[in-house]
Amino acid sequence: MPVQVVSLFFTVVFFLSSCGQKDPVGSFRGEIKDWVYEVFEAPLITQGNECRIEVILRQVPEGFISQLTFQHPKMKEVVRAGKWKVEDGYRSVFFEDGKSPSEYFLVKSGARFAFQNKAGLSNDDGSPILLMRNEGKSRKASYPIKVTFLDDYEVRVETMEQDQIYTGTWKWGGDQITVTVHLEKIDGVGNIEPDETYKYFLRWEKKGGDNLCLEKMLITRPFLNDDGTRRQSWMSSLIFSDRPVLEPN
Repeated sequence: MPVQVVSLFFTVVFFLSSCGQKDPVGSFRGEIKDWVYEVFEAPLITQGNECRIEVILRQVPEGFISQLTFQHPKMKEVVRAGKWKVEDGYRSVFFEDGKSPSEYFLVKSGARFAFQNKAGLSNDDGSPILLMRNEGKSRKASYPIKVTFLDDYEVRVETMEQDQIYTGTWKWGGDQITVTVHLEKIDGVGNIEPDETYKYFLRWEKKGGDNLCLEKMLITRPFLNDDGTRRQSWMSSLIFSDRPVLEPN
């Protein structure tokens, strides 16, 4: 087949597939479920003793609060309170109580979460400490979300409360609709600067359907150097196993 014919063939196929996409119009409303209280547990074998570790991570109005409990059969139970934050692909749990180690890392490993610190943390046999989320003790909450598709690929996203409204853009990426909004903050001298970028990845629930499914959220935040300058962004993502459905509003 001549090169010109091949090129024309793929152009026609691309054009037809593009025309088959249904652009979203108007408002869509649904709910996002997220953890507000997570409990992670695991046994730890040290010096022949079977100990137990429990890590609790909370999201409260005051911030991200953590609690670490260590139980040893021959020692008094140790409870430490601190904070936690989302890093690039993991969560760090840190304490300012004068005890060492002061920072731990929770890294997802399949269905479990590896619990580590900078010096290394393992059982007597060298195996890693893998925490399991206790679904019965953990709690999720539902947060409303409303996405409004406007003219010229503009979009408005409302979350939590009606006064939290963000504007951005949307575009097609394959068979996905990507919504991008930039959160802004005001610095100490009144200047507005970008803080976080939220990306929402949606698909039509079914071919010809009117509902949108939210498959993933991607949050990008800037790194700051010691002098306050920005160097690069890092990302955290939330993939929904039970995809929230956004219905036309």
